[in-house]
Amino acid sequence: MKLKQVLEIQEVLGKTIPIDMNHKWVYYSDSREEYVDIMELDIVHAIRILRKHVGQDEYYEDYQDTINVIKEMTWVINTMKQNLKR
Repeated sequence: MKLKQVLEIQEVLGKTIPIDMNHKWVYYSDSREEYVDIMELDIVHAIRILRKHVGQDEYYEDYQDTINVIKEMTWVINTMKQNLKR
C-alpha cells in the first residue's frame, strides 16, 4: 500500500489531513539512483527509509512518536484489509 493510499484511508476515517501533505515531496533513492515522489512509496519502503535515516541519528528518541504513528497506521490498514476479506 502506498503512502498516498494511507492518507486517503485516514481521510475516509474522518482524520484531518494537513495541507502540506498535498505538496510534492521527493526522496533520492540510492537503489534507483533517481528522485522518487514520497507519496508513491510503499509503506514498507517508507518505514525502511525512516529506519535507515533515523536509526543512526543522535535524535532517535525524538522520532519515536513518528515511528509509533506509522506502526499504528500499519495496524489500522491491516485490520481494514482483514475486515474487507470478510
